[in-house]
Amino acid sequence: MKDVRESDYNVNSPAEIRFFLNGIMQEKSLISLQIARNTHATILSSILAVDLPKKLLILDYGINETLNQMALKMGSVRCIASHNRIRIEFDCDNLQHIRFEGRNAFSVSFPGTLKRLQRRNFYRIETPVANPAICVVPSLSRDEETPAVYNLLDISCGGMALVDQPGTETIFRVGMTLEHNQVKLSESEVVETSIGIMNVTTAVMKNGNVCPRIGCEFVNLTEKSRTQIQRYIIRLEQQARKLESKS
Repeated sequence: MKDVRESDYNVNSPAEIRFFLNGIMQEKSLISLQIARNTHATILSSILAVDLPKKLLILDYGINETLNQMALKMGSVRCIASHNRIRIEFDCDNLQHIRFEGRNAFSVSFPGTLKRLQRRNFYRIETPVANPAICVVPSLSRDEETPAVYNLLDISCGGMALVDQPGTETIFRVGMTLEHNQVKLSESEVVETSIGIMNVTTAVMKNGNVCPRIGCEFVNLTEKSRTQIQRYIIRLEQQARKLESKS
């Protein structure tokens, strides 16, 4: 399945902005502090602390004092980072020089918005076989009221792939749009969304079964639901890294 392209979008909720900033900090990702637009003057930094109650963000001090003083004189910077293969940009005002935990640092006002710049394809991850996420689809037939349940093969912020029973002809057809589907990422994480059927192919499972594979696009996914899915993907990545480190 080719994931669906989507335009860039902004995150405006302070709690969700904090979530992404904490992710960047925990990954110890570098941040480029762009001092002025239309220039190449940047400071390499990182996030040292995220303080939402005080509406502050603490950034590492640069190694080039000339650039540090230039940034302090400007009083604002544009921050550019990467989180889970997604480019993130946000503007910070009220740039000041402080001491933080015995070291030089910058403090800036907590950003009011954060822009996530999507690449051509959404990052897609396979769901665990032992404890797969599922999608509950309302009945497509008037004669049958019981909803159908499908395991997820993989998921991204743009869509997902479902797997039907082996040896069956799936009822899904390209072009269908289904509403009020429940994507259950865990017992406590449920995303309700409409989906569009993008393609129907086959998949060979690890046990050798050949099953219909249904490529789905999320339709009008809310910001809250997108964040839930992103958190789920991050959790799967962290679990995968732990397994790799033990092997």
